[in-house]
Amino acid sequence: MPHKEEDYTEFTPDLYPPFPDDVPTVDLQTISLSKLLAGDAAEQDRVFEACVGRGFFYLALEGCDAGETILRGADQIALTGERVFKLPLEEKAKYKMAKSLFGYKHAGATRTDKAGTPDTAEFFNVSKNDMIVPDERMSRPWPAEVLNVKPLFSSYVKSAHSVGMTVLDIIAEKLGVDPSEFRSRHKIEEPSGDHVRITRGPPREKEEMPEIQTPSHTDFGTITILMNWLGGLQVWSESSRKAQLGGLEPDVPGEWLWVKPKKGCAIINLGDAAVKFTNGVVCSGRHRVIPSPGAQGRWPRYSIVYFVRPEDKCLMKTLEGKGIPDSPHEEGEGLTAHEWIFRQSAALGNRFEN
Repeated sequence: MPHKEEDYTEFTPDLYPPFPDDVPTVDLQTISLSKLLAGDAAEQDRVFEACVGRGFFYLALEGCDAGETILRGADQIALTGERVFKLPLEEKAKYKMAKSLFGYKHAGATRTDKAGTPDTAEFFNVSKNDMIVPDERMSRPWPAEVLNVKPLFSSYVKSAHSVGMTVLDIIAEKLGVDPSEFRSRHKIEEPSGDHVRITRGPPREKEEMPEIQTPSHTDFGTITILMNWLGGLQVWSESSRKAQLGGLEPDVPGEWLWVKPKKGCAIINLGDAAVKFTNGVVCSGRHRVIPSPGAQGRWPRYSIVYFVRPEDKCLMKTLEGKGIPDSPHEEGEGLTAHEWIFRQSAALGNRFEN
């Protein structure tokens, strides 16, 4: 039945067809957030194993306040995103990213391969910094569609940030690092590159070639928390540790494997900052996003991501701990997180920061 123009017509998870069972998928561990919060030692071992292995895992969110906030909030933020993306392009352009990490990116703003093929997705990055302070302290303007639900964003970023810190606390314990070392670099009240990214990828236009929505890359931050309802995310089949180097394409033989969305779960991956802090003990997994496979590809793909990143002023230096190798001559020593993330982006050849 057709919807009224003001109704939400695209983000309708209850109507999505199932993920196909005839495409190659990656096998990821499913970790229980409620067990992690309860101090379950076996579950903590499993999450650390996932962090030093592929660098990706499912996180079951049901059964605890933070997880339930993310589950409910992601749906509501996706609906908000649809309202933003329906705005005229000239209106969205008022909030363009320019040289900032935050704001609107139009489709085609970055290249996806060495030939310069443009990407096909648009996204809107909503700054954590602005969502947790009074309006008069915000650093930039935001659409009314965002400001009208600012408490929603505030609760979401606080819950997502706390989940990221839970994972970092476990990594710290396993590596003999004082947990305060991670926490002092990721204080939620301090300015940072943390943000909620709302992405809309268009339906698949043709079968013979994938239209790249987000090119092959590793994330620049510390922890990434993804909520999605349709397929589209792919990881490289070879070890994240082997395939995380290079530019827009993996540098070792392999194939792209689909990450199947899992009801009630977020998809967690580690970023380059976590690799830097642990001197390579954990892995930042290489991934990309293309239109959903099979019948799912006929639908626009919405995703909600929260990026946990170090504070802007944090110095990007390896932490000390019995499980972290010595690093006497560090690349990028003395750079702040703000400088380091922009350098990472430039090295990848992006015209935006991801």
